[in-house]
Amino acid sequence: MMYQPPASLRLARLRFTIEPVEEIMLPEYKGSVLRGGFGHAFRRATCTTRERTCEACILKSSCAYYRVFESKVSRDVAERLRLGGDAPHPFVIEPPLTEQRVFQPGDSLSFSLVLFGAAVEQLPFFVYAFMILGENFGIGKGRGRFRLTGVQNENGTELFDNGSLAGGFAVRSAEELLSDSSDAVEDKVTLKFQTPLRLKTSFGRSRKSLLTSLDDQVGIRVLLKALYHRAFVLNQLYGDGVNEEVYDSRNLPLVDGDVTVEESDTFWYDWERYSNRQDRSMKLGGLMGRVTLSGNIKPFLPLLNLGRYLHVGKGTGFGLGKYRIVETSGAAP
Repeated sequence: MMYQPPASLRLARLRFTIEPVEEIMLPEYKGSVLRGGFGHAFRRATCTTRERTCEACILKSSCAYYRVFESKVSRDVAERLRLGGDAPHPFVIEPPLTEQRVFQPGDSLSFSLVLFGAAVEQLPFFVYAFMILGENFGIGKGRGRFRLTGVQNENGTELFDNGSLAGGFAVRSAEELLSDSSDAVEDKVTLKFQTPLRLKTSFGRSRKSLLTSLDDQVGIRVLLKALYHRAFVLNQLYGDGVNEEVYDSRNLPLVDGDVTVEESDTFWYDWERYSNRQDRSMKLGGLMGRVTLSGNIKPFLPLLNLGRYLHVGKGTGFGLGKYRIVETSGAAP
């Protein structure tokens, strides 16, 4: 049985609906345009001192922007959690999957926001930031403006009415999601990657490269280990906190088992974004499509179920690494 990550992390998924007030032109993959100006809008929504940098601000310890976007971890913790640079942010923006690229007044567009840990309590700031993004910054080519018209709970309950946010919303725990599949007896599962999956891997002493297929056990092992690691890191940072005595990334459990790739129908999808920070265009391709796993699937179902909220791989801030479980089958023991 595969070891499950600690499960104190709280999660909430909200659905946002916007309507253009002028023409909006978006790329085919819309994750970058929603995320691109959102940080600036969030800072506009929350910063009271207007300091140039957060480090010099006397209010940073109580600032929602600092906690969401500028949270840091010690070098030792970063090394142990294999974070590299910055810690992952406690949210994911899930872009709309429509191929439509031009939106006119009267159209509508929906996307989802997943919040982790203490960011759940910051929902009003996220809502206000999207209002500012639409009214003052705009999105896409030409910076088309929009207005926020709806915020729905995961169960479809409307929380946003004429500019006001009211009512409770569903908050789930990682423990709940991990246990959702605990009683299932499955021998097959199909994953559909809805946004590009970017996973880095290395073999032996070779340089790290992007995984380009999910057609064998090596690729699936990389996927499951990456998902396990993300679940663990998010829980350590935004759940119960980092306990260095019990966690060392070098001791992550091996993801092996009697699991085979029954069918793989994936393809490489390239998309491009412009980085203001690096002043250049960047290609961020990844795998999309379906992969069907069979065999001893049950030990991995809880983690796969949780991963539907977490996303997996690089670029999750842009909505990359989103998948859904589209098919399972099994027989009673």
